[in-house]
Amino acid sequence: MTATMLRARGVLLRYAGWAESSRWRLWVAIFVPVVGLYLLTLRTDIWDLSPDPTGVTPSAWALAHHGTPVLPRHLWPIINPWWVDVGGGNVVSNRTPGLIYLAAPFYWVMRFAGPEDVVPASIEAALLTGAAMGTLAVLVRRLATPRTALVTGLIAATATTTWAVSGTALWPHGPDQLFLCLAMLSLAAQASGRAGLAFAAAVLVRPSLAIVAAVTGGVQSWRARSLRPAVVIGAVTGLGLALFMLYSAHHWSVQVTSGGEAITRGAVNGTSTHGYEHQLSNNSLATWGGFLVKVLGALVSGERGVLVGAPFLLLLAPGLRAAWRDAPAWVRSSAVGGLLYLLVQLKAEVFTGGICFWSYRYTLETFTLCAPLLVLAWTEWTSRTPRRRAAFFALVSIAVSMQAVGAMCFRGPYDTSPWLFGNLVTVLQGPLAVSAIALLFSGVGVAALILRQGWRRTGASSPPREVVGSR
Repeated sequence: MTATMLRARGVLLRYAGWAESSRWRLWVAIFVPVVGLYLLTLRTDIWDLSPDPTGVTPSAWALAHHGTPVLPRHLWPIINPWWVDVGGGNVVSNRTPGLIYLAAPFYWVMRFAGPEDVVPASIEAALLTGAAMGTLAVLVRRLATPRTALVTGLIAATATTTWAVSGTALWPHGPDQLFLCLAMLSLAAQASGRAGLAFAAAVLVRPSLAIVAAVTGGVQSWRARSLRPAVVIGAVTGLGLALFMLYSAHHWSVQVTSGGEAITRGAVNGTSTHGYEHQLSNNSLATWGGFLVKVLGALVSGERGVLVGAPFLLLLAPGLRAAWRDAPAWVRSSAVGGLLYLLVQLKAEVFTGGICFWSYRYTLETFTLCAPLLVLAWTEWTSRTPRRRAAFFALVSIAVSMQAVGAMCFRGPYDTSPWLFGNLVTVLQGPLAVSAIALLFSGVGVAALILRQGWRRTGASSPPREVVGSR
């Protein structure tokens, strides 16, 4: 080992030792480098972004400057279709109020930014997503060693589309991940009121997350043999839903035009769900067949499959049974709520999640809610032998390199077939092809070194069993 490598190893060990000494230090040790990474890879060109995050910007700007999300039609970005006509030559975003009100303070501070400038919103996305990863690490510390918590936060931040999607632009997923981590932290502490507040914030960003609040609240009450947790979580979460309904009724229940298509008076549900609400009530055979295709696509399609974008999950799957057996109730209920949420999301919408982003995004909330269970799968099975550990971290290395390509090199044009690898091909044929190839080869090279080292240590004894937090 060279002197440079020894010095680097020493720095990393000191960093880990400092981070593991307290929960606050652990949070900071994740937040600072992760936000720094996200800020370096922000998406700030409106022509290079999906209409979804850019649709938040004009109303957030109007709210910051004029106290209302409504603004004149001529100020709306000409390339963005996500506006609702409220009459009198004025429009409003059809993005959720949670995103608009979260972004508004950044446009108030950065008053130089106009209604088409996505920089303040993207900076917000980086900060909130970094905070989510720090909170996730603190949460995991309740279940595993501080070192495992630190590594979990770094893996979640860099080896998943938390980096390439949540951390680079203001999609709903970054705020969702933060609020869900805060909710799980409150559930673990049996603080029903705080959990309800976190869920209330989450439903203002994505209303369907109320499903998670219902599942976890019910389990908390069942475990406590008391209705109080479910009532408190449900009531406080319900306040968030009520605020969402008031906002939508006020701004979206008029004769409108959104994305060039007429929406009839009172079609609040259509705007809230972006036109997919009819899929939830459709129980035809063809619809259920299509639903199975969506599930398959969300798992293994080339462009949007979570197992393609995060292949290290395959090395955690065998440990899920043992993890479930030893998991605290809040870990189980969070995972079940996350899976139910995803099934409803896939039933209601296309699994692709649109265009102009890298890899998967709809599974990010479920990924976050299942993270504590996945950590237990690591401690119960994956970490037990050197070969399993090596294979896991090899796949993590490949996943990090893929997300790096998405965050640094992917700038369109965008492929429209989710089952192929068109976006990767686009990158490899584009102006940043050399950088992309270097990133991919680096990931594969590190993976090969990890595997080689792991295979050499096949005679090593298994690590001691980690202590799981109270149930």
